[in-house]
Amino acid sequence: MYKIKKRKKLLFKNNIAVYDTNNLNQNGIDFINKIICGDSLRLVKELPDNFVSLIITSPPYFGCRVYGNETLGREEHPLEYVSNLLKYSNELKRVLNKEGSFYLNIGDVYFGTKGFGRNKGRYARKTDKHYKEHKITKPNGKYLQYKQLLMLPERVAMGMQEQGWILRNKIIWEKPNPVPSYSPDRRYPVYEHIFHFVKSRKYYFDLNMAKHLNNHRDILRCGIEPFREHQASYPESLIKPLILTTSKENDIVLDPFIGSGTTAITCIMLNRNYIGFEINEKFCNLAEKRILNSKKIIKNQLPLKEIYQSDIHFVTTR
Repeated sequence: MYKIKKRKKLLFKNNIAVYDTNNLNQNGIDFINKIICGDSLRLVKELPDNFVSLIITSPPYFGCRVYGNETLGREEHPLEYVSNLLKYSNELKRVLNKEGSFYLNIGDVYFGTKGFGRNKGRYARKTDKHYKEHKITKPNGKYLQYKQLLMLPERVAMGMQEQGWILRNKIIWEKPNPVPSYSPDRRYPVYEHIFHFVKSRKYYFDLNMAKHLNNHRDILRCGIEPFREHQASYPESLIKPLILTTSKENDIVLDPFIGSGTTAITCIMLNRNYIGFEINEKFCNLAEKRILNSKKIIKNQLPLKEIYQSDIHFVTTR
């Protein structure tokens, strides 16, 4: 890999991760099967209307780890974070086609005396230095009170409904092996939200595939698969059934916060095209390496019908 010194006119040698969009066709074709390194909101604005069939993403969580030059999640006030996420969702609504779906994975945080979302687990030493960059907003005795769960996922979802999105499901991702989080006066969290949004009442959903995967329930039990270079990635097995049930082969899947490339790898496995945006140069590099390694593995992989067999478990709410 080339050592990154400049953003302009720099391509990775395998031409999967791209740093300069000046030479890319603005009709979106040249974005397909590429990881574009840059500001996600700016890059989404360069895509044509109704261009992608599926969006799956997990944006940076508020007040948690800091990834490079990313400013989303580092706001002073939690409602600023909600407002900024809604700028993304409004633009994503434009690029999603009428039959498309949008899956948004987002976590919640508490308001505390030591700042938002402070890590107390095994990764605290690696991330503590970043919390000095967060201005600690003073409590107001109402929404901002110490120990308050901020309900950020719900606030984002309700804001998206006001934009005209239709919320079809509030999926719960239950983690049997969550990152340890201790507090002496509450239960520790073991789940995250995945909201399923659509633009139209008539959207694509493969019911037969859902039945085949036993994927018709709204609680997904799936373990996390962190690795050293990127601790916050979701597993392939989590998004595999989502891709299979709400997209077709050769459709375009967009992940505007692609991180280490898991969405792209899963798309390659399932014969979908992908577009990924990522502001962190280190993660663009990592995503390219993982994609290249996965392509080698997939050549000797199981037949597609066997790949369809998901290793995820579903339970239903009562």
